[in-house]
Amino acid sequence: MKKETYSIVGMHCASCKTLIERELNEQKAVKRANVNFSTEMLNIEYDDEQLSFDQLMKIVGSVGNYKLVKDEAQKDDEKMKEYKALRRKLLVTGVALVPFAVMMVMMILQAFGVVEMMHAPLGMINVAGIEMNVFFVVQFVLASIILFYGGGGFFTGALSALKSKTANMDTLVALGTTTAWTFSTVVTFAPWVFADIQQEVFFEAAAFIVFFILLGRFFEAKAKSQANDAIKKLFELQAKEATVLKNGEEVKLKVDDLAAGDIVVVRPGEKIALDGVIVEGSASIDESAVTGESIPVEKSVGDSVIGATVNKTGSFQFKVEKVGEETLLSQIIRMVEEAQGTQAPIQKLADQISGIFVPIVIAIAIVGFVFWYFFASGIGIKLPGGTLSTAIYIATAILIIACPCALGLATPTAVMVGTGKAAANGILIKNAESLEHAHKIEAIVFDKTGTLTEGKPVVDEIFCEPGKEKDWLAVAAALEHLSEHPLSEAITAKAEEEGASFEKVKVEEFELHEGMGVSGMHKGEKVVIGNEKLMKKAGVEADASLQKRAEKLHSQGKTVVSMAVEGKEVALFALLDKPKSEAAEAVKALHAKGIKVVMLTGDHQETAGYIAGELGIDRVIAGVLPTEKAEQIRKLKEEGLFVAMVGDGINDAPALAEAQIGIAMGTGTDVAKEAGDVVLVHGTIDKVVDAIEISNKTLSIIKQNLMWAFGYNVVAIPVAAGVLYPFFGILLSPIIASAAMAFSSVSVVLNSLRLKRG
Repeated sequence: MKKETYSIVGMHCASCKTLIERELNEQKAVKRANVNFSTEMLNIEYDDEQLSFDQLMKIVGSVGNYKLVKDEAQKDDEKMKEYKALRRKLLVTGVALVPFAVMMVMMILQAFGVVEMMHAPLGMINVAGIEMNVFFVVQFVLASIILFYGGGGFFTGALSALKSKTANMDTLVALGTTTAWTFSTVVTFAPWVFADIQQEVFFEAAAFIVFFILLGRFFEAKAKSQANDAIKKLFELQAKEATVLKNGEEVKLKVDDLAAGDIVVVRPGEKIALDGVIVEGSASIDESAVTGESIPVEKSVGDSVIGATVNKTGSFQFKVEKVGEETLLSQIIRMVEEAQGTQAPIQKLADQISGIFVPIVIAIAIVGFVFWYFFASGIGIKLPGGTLSTAIYIATAILIIACPCALGLATPTAVMVGTGKAAANGILIKNAESLEHAHKIEAIVFDKTGTLTEGKPVVDEIFCEPGKEKDWLAVAAALEHLSEHPLSEAITAKAEEEGASFEKVKVEEFELHEGMGVSGMHKGEKVVIGNEKLMKKAGVEADASLQKRAEKLHSQGKTVVSMAVEGKEVALFALLDKPKSEAAEAVKALHAKGIKVVMLTGDHQETAGYIAGELGIDRVIAGVLPTEKAEQIRKLKEEGLFVAMVGDGINDAPALAEAQIGIAMGTGTDVAKEAGDVVLVHGTIDKVVDAIEISNKTLSIIKQNLMWAFGYNVVAIPVAAGVLYPFFGILLSPIIASAAMAFSSVSVVLNSLRLKRG
């Protein structure tokens, strides 16, 4: 099975999405197909041995005027063609509509007694013995141009839907406009057919309906384009060229021509081309565009740099490490695109309604027609015109006012803007479900090291027999440098700083005890270095004075690593890992939202308790092995809490996956980032608060959109059906209905765009 994301050009309503999904999911070779109407993307899993891309294109094209494309440039080209065609149709329709607009103004002025207007200002003509109203004939010509040129897409779309034995928004528009046009055409050229009723035409209704719907789609396309600005801006961040050292000379190359290992020169004010490591010089780099961190970061030899960030001061050279799809910016763009292509759970209800909406509306229109034609006058309702013309007028209004488009746009446009805003703030939300559910978080579990703390512990003190510090440090480092744990790295760094030559110390039978420490043989003696659990497991005889010292160190918030030789404790290493500067404020902000904060760590209870006390954390779960972290998350969930986990290490991955929402620090490992539902690019926990805030605002906008979309149809359809006419004399014009229908979709998109400012 192959998983792919393709773009679809030509969709204009939620029914289009439903139609394409149904057609694809009916194919045996397709396991799953999901269409996002707002982003115009298809996420599909299919057997590419049975189904080629060309065949997929034909299937999608068979149900309407839709084009499946996999190349971004091709998509932009097709979108531009579609935009130009829409603009051209809108222009022609607008010009042809001018006489109708003048007529409407005159009718309004006549209604207020401002002017007098003749019913047939152009007179009557006789053609083959048929008396025809010239005014009606002119309207017929103009309306036909508008309907069949401007609105031609409605008919092809409706026919394609009919072939698939379904209906869509085009069906409603085609039925409504055709009904008005056909009735008016018969009145114009065969007036005797309706000789017993008032002779009037509705050409202007068909004309205005087409114009307003085209205008609505035009504004909707522009608004949706703004909603997707986040992706465009991310693409624009990429540098176009770079200065590369080749054979000792500086050469300008396009970024696409760079390869891993190239040395790139960056001067003040220049954009960094790709991801790499500084090999010469230093600089202050603005990473805000990628990480959301506004304060420039000082970088020197050995530090990593990110492509698309800007060098503020200083000159340096860096070695390219990642190119193309491997760069952080490319990964961010891919994550945002994938997130915008996913579907939020709340959208499922809207999709279900949209799927049955059109047939229901057609049924209501038929019932409305039957009532007003056969029963209304019989029960004493005075009709505004002839029986047939009134029934057609009302049926047309019902067909036109109903709009599943707003329902289809309600959630995906908000998700698109929300994920884009999050990305601009250095928060990568991988799917719409996580964006929707983040507001439910009741408890956030933080891994301590590297998440709440800097993750760069240093050896603060060494306690052992006087004069033996450097010896024991060398032996400890000889073992610890074989491990990648932050505490191991701290001991190794201390040995290098003190000049303890651990490279000369020979160790054998090295063994890593996950979450506890290391052990090995040195000069025939068993050496064990680690926490209390490892000491107990190894049967180490504790030293009373060292244990007393350890208790005091724990109370000071220091992590204690014991060292034993041949079963006897000989030294203590006290390590200090400072809390992150933003941690206390972040915890306070989470409390303000009513969220419990839990610390999960393998550290000693007293050490963890000291850090928790400084930060104001509610609950500490200490002494936890890496393999036990997921179990602890499971227990919290069993307490009925909606749990989020924040972590940065390989050992956090199972816990991140177990939590309802996993939040990975961008400074952490690739495994943790893969397991997380949300990735904080810069790795600062204040972004956790921002992510929850964006989720709250996005969900609020989604609810407003759905309330508007549902409410609009609940109110508009009965009004169009004429329920107010017997009591208040209010009858909704199909022209007003078409304008309101167009406005409903645009208003939903514009409401979603408010997220960009919030």
